[in-house]
Amino acid sequence: MSSDGGAAGRPPPRVCFFGTYRRDHTDTQLLVQACEAAGIEVVECHRALWEKTPHKDATYFGLRSAIALSWRYIGAVITLARERRRLENVSVYLIGFGGQLDCLWLAILLRRRRPIVYAPLVTLTETLVEDRGVFPRGSVRARLAAWLDRASLRAAERVVIDTQEHRRYLAATFAIAPERISTWYLGSDPGIFRCTPLPPPRRPLRVLFYSSFLPLHGVSVVLQAAALLGDKSDVEFALLGDGPGHAAAMKSAADARLTQVRFEGWVPYSDIPAAIADADICLGVFGASVKASMVIPNKVYEAAAVGRPIITADTPAIREVFAHGESAWLCPPADPAALATAIERLAADPALRRRLASGAAALMQDRFAPAAQGEKLAAIFAAAKAGG
Repeated sequence: MSSDGGAAGRPPPRVCFFGTYRRDHTDTQLLVQACEAAGIEVVECHRALWEKTPHKDATYFGLRSAIALSWRYIGAVITLARERRRLENVSVYLIGFGGQLDCLWLAILLRRRRPIVYAPLVTLTETLVEDRGVFPRGSVRARLAAWLDRASLRAAERVVIDTQEHRRYLAATFAIAPERISTWYLGSDPGIFRCTPLPPPRRPLRVLFYSSFLPLHGVSVVLQAAALLGDKSDVEFALLGDGPGHAAAMKSAADARLTQVRFEGWVPYSDIPAAIADADICLGVFGASVKASMVIPNKVYEAAAVGRPIITADTPAIREVFAHGESAWLCPPADPAALATAIERLAADPALRRRLASGAAALMQDRFAPAAQGEKLAAIFAAAKAGG
């Protein structure tokens, strides 16, 4: 048994990707691609539910919304149960992002006759309680979220999570045996994010920050760093995306008269590679929450795959994959002055930018090639199938 919960064995020829997971989510796509790279057929048994509301604010989790979602979920469950009975030759079930409820009731239906591999990406507790504060700590809803997290994680034969730091969190917080949790680093979609040459020398340099404007992203840190640099720093900031904190960020930038900061709004996922390719420097996340310390954001992997120099917070999770000064430039989280200094350093040193860009691209090509990702995921399925 390896330290990340993996084990040798024979992977299944077919897996069923099951439940109300977000089909359009990046992590869903990466899991499916890894299965295909490993020669594992993916059979979908899916009903859309959660993706119908992209940005989930506090009202989404209110009583009225919860009642409406419950009725819709019951309808999805009935349909999925019928479809599952028609499945043939499926030895492993895979449940993805947002699958806490799916994991619970599927485990009851299967009665351990088939193993479940559960890849939650994040728990309700770390997202709704610790990071966003939607459910106050110690409240009834916070305790319910923790119970649902714990029960769903225990219902799976194998849990797949994105970093070792995150793995330790799950084991400690929800009393899950570490050997039942496997680390599978996400990487990026090689069919979309391809390495491209750096832009020709220009002034001002374009610093890209794309975000869903959640607390862990630390948009306020980026804006404060921009204020410290001022409008004479020879860099401009392009902020892409939308989300709960977008309006507040725009107001903050306007109040501070940050003329070098441009909010360019939401862009389709298919346009993100071009936005990265047009950047001289890409920013990761800078929040100081527990969640921020144990994840490697998709956008860091994506910028690395395109071959752009990255500045992001120095966290235990990021150090599991990226090396300071080689494949990324790391600075303390929640520290606008440190971020401003880092941007100044890279802006003034084209050779350093080229070295970081080259190191990031090489890392992605060597470590996150489709075959390598598929092999690692297949080993996790084999361990679940063997009950190890």
